[in-house]
Amino acid sequence: MIWYKFYLGDYITHTLHLSDAEDLAYRRLLDLYYLTERPIPLETESVSRKIRLDLDITESVLKEFFERTENGYQNPRCDDEIAKYRRQVETNRLLGKRGGRPKKTEPKPNRNRTETEPEPKDNPKQIQIQIQKKNKTPSSAAPTARRFDEFWAAWPSSKRKVGKATARAKWQRHGLDDLAEQIIANVLALKGTEQWTSGFEPAPLTYLNQRRWEDQENAPGAILQRRVL
Repeated sequence: MIWYKFYLGDYITHTLHLSDAEDLAYRRLLDLYYLTERPIPLETESVSRKIRLDLDITESVLKEFFERTENGYQNPRCDDEIAKYRRQVETNRLLGKRGGRPKKTEPKPNRNRTETEPEPKDNPKQIQIQIQKKNKTPSSAAPTARRFDEFWAAWPSSKRKVGKATARAKWQRHGLDDLAEQIIANVLALKGTEQWTSGFEPAPLTYLNQRRWEDQENAPGAILQRRVL
């Protein structure tokens, strides 16, 4: 991609807690993602050299804002923007084959089109709809986020409790309603630990990105045992 949309309000809301170096790393990682139109490679040392920042800073930002997969570190928002960009490129290509955007013509009343007149060309909106139908694949019912507000209410109030809209989207995209009981129970248990009561709890989005409720040390039984000891 040679350009991408940058939503300043969303960015500021989700990065207030970052240091200057972390903020710079995130911006450069986004640029790399959009420039290559593919996930960030798993070789973090090579990535840190490309963005010209320390390895520990690079890995910290990758863990918070990107999802580690077998194909690399992915960012759903970036993937959506790249898909939109590619659809627009395909629309422009089809318009070019048709000689550009159709010219507007004044309607001629009381005159029926004869058999010798050519069929009207598709307009850009029709082309866009055709591309979307072509790319559309059948899917199951979309997941919901009905239990997200319970999760958000359970989270302790602190300066790291930010990014609610992004966290909600993450919750819905991964169908976490099915795991709501386990996640909320884990959060309520962690709220009483020394780390969380001292103000060192993670951001909600980081907790969801890293699926921390699955950590053995964060299991409610393990937390209770530490308290007893």
